[in-house]
Amino acid sequence: MHKKLALFTVLAVLGVIGAGAAVAGKPSDPGCFGTDRAAYATVNGSAGHDFPGVGYYASQRAGDNGTINQDYKTGCGGDPS
Repeated sequence: MHKKLALFTVLAVLGVIGAGAAVAGKPSDPGCFGTDRAAYATVNGSAGHDFPGVGYYASQRAGDNGTINQDYKTGCGGDPS
């Protein structure tokens, strides 16, 4: 009896986990933030900390970097729906 109950519990937990993964939201444009960031760095990376280099803009947004990145990702469709 205990083995059957344990097996049922394990299967029920796996079923809930599987169902959650199957209905989880997916981004409309996965990877848009990273792709856009890499493209910008490729074009402007050689300027370093001088305008218009990546280092220049990174220093301008130092305090709000995480918020700016999250807002960009949301705007380009990178958040799960």
